[in-house]
Amino acid sequence: MAISALIAIPILFVLAHLFLGPGESWENILDHLLPLYLWNSLRVGLASLTLSILLGVTAAWIVSTYEFPLRKLFSWLFIVPLAIPVYIMGYAYAGLFDYSGFITSLIGVRVDVMNWWGLSLILGLALYPYVYLSTRAMFSLQNSRILEATSLLTKSYSKTFFKVALPLAIPAVAAGGSLVLMEVLNDYGAAKYFNVKTFSTGIFHSWFSLEEPNTAIFLAAILSVLIFVIIYCEKKFRERKRYASPMASSVRALQRLKPLNQVGLVLLSLIILLFALILPTGQLILWAMRTYSVVLDYEFFSIAWQSVSISLLSAFLCVLVALALISFTKWNRSKWVNKISKLTVLGYAIPGAVIAIGVFSPSLELDKILAKTWSQLSGQAPALLINGTILLLIYGYIIRFMAVAYAPLESGFTKVHKSLGESASLLGSSKLQTFYQIELPIIKYSLVGSALLVFVDIMKELPLTLILKPYSVNTLAVRAYEYASDERIAECACPALLIIAVGCIPIIFLNRIIK
Repeated sequence: MAISALIAIPILFVLAHLFLGPGESWENILDHLLPLYLWNSLRVGLASLTLSILLGVTAAWIVSTYEFPLRKLFSWLFIVPLAIPVYIMGYAYAGLFDYSGFITSLIGVRVDVMNWWGLSLILGLALYPYVYLSTRAMFSLQNSRILEATSLLTKSYSKTFFKVALPLAIPAVAAGGSLVLMEVLNDYGAAKYFNVKTFSTGIFHSWFSLEEPNTAIFLAAILSVLIFVIIYCEKKFRERKRYASPMASSVRALQRLKPLNQVGLVLLSLIILLFALILPTGQLILWAMRTYSVVLDYEFFSIAWQSVSISLLSAFLCVLVALALISFTKWNRSKWVNKISKLTVLGYAIPGAVIAIGVFSPSLELDKILAKTWSQLSGQAPALLINGTILLLIYGYIIRFMAVAYAPLESGFTKVHKSLGESASLLGSSKLQTFYQIELPIIKYSLVGSALLVFVDIMKELPLTLILKPYSVNTLAVRAYEYASDERIAECACPALLIIAVGCIPIIFLNRIIK
């Protein structure tokens, strides 16, 4: 209960400001900016979601259904764009479509992508792996007899897909799509660079430009409510439908197509990867070759070490807290405690900027109380004890990415049959002994997987880090953003490529788990 309360306090603090009211500039924001925030967030969210579903479902279907050359290679390359932070993808495409960019030189005409539809394109290309991962797993597990019977009756692969396979995969598509929407609403770096005013940029504008924390928190509370409404509507949409089918009686055999059709699938896969991976990565490599002599200095490697060490420590603590929550609720056997502990995963559905504000404001009040108490006792005014420290940043990371650590661990614990714990208890083992000797070896892959996923997400996180990081600490994500903000776009390539290289580690691990 204490762990759940610590994670819930920042979220509840933000929501409470719905009743406390905004700052002085709220009327101006309400008349001129709030409709723009809503409209931009809505159209960018819908456009990027549509593109993500189109690319993700297409990629998942072809690699899980058909046999064609390089299929195994494409099956994991489709995941790799997940390692590219959205704002870095945006910087790369801005360079590709610049006056001297590769795409502009190729087509002979400069296309302006620095607008809402350009941002939607970037978000769709960067986030489609969320849909791909969930639907690929669903397509692979669908009952082979149902699909074979449908193919025999219709004699058409397209009808089999649209009439049976896709409707059965709707829960997976919805799960991946909801993650895409969460990430779209969380994005700040790309939206700021493309000059598209969304809720996330509005929160930063109110906090730093207008210097009105109350208005920023009020906007964050509205955004949190909108996100909870989206989650509720998605659950409501599927609650009366059933998607269960008999378990697959045999492993699905991949369908062999004519050579011409196989060439078509290879070309389709290459087109998806060209825009989602090859072009942006190629642009970053080109920039890095031009600027590495300027960027790669002692300060860069110091920032890289800080970024990796903070991410490792935060990932370790996040997994440790998730492990404690799951184990304590399992040992407790109380249903209401179990339900409350599951509320801790809601942090992932809330943008990083919102969490950062929820963490910063209560900790500032606590710092004031501690400083007043200390000055009364000692007669000296101390510095801030909590704010401006690395502990506050790690605390924010734990709240933001608890779901990323919790979900794989919870899935791993389903492999531990309760009879194992009961047998160990009868033999005189305590719960901790049973955990270390029996449960931990069984869930070790889930443990490593969740830690890697949290590590990479923290390496990429920008809005939360910008608000909560101490002045003496910097990360690769913030350094790349600083270069782009200073119009030194080519210099952001080296930190961006290092983030992508680190992000490929769990991609390989994820692919092995799916296989």
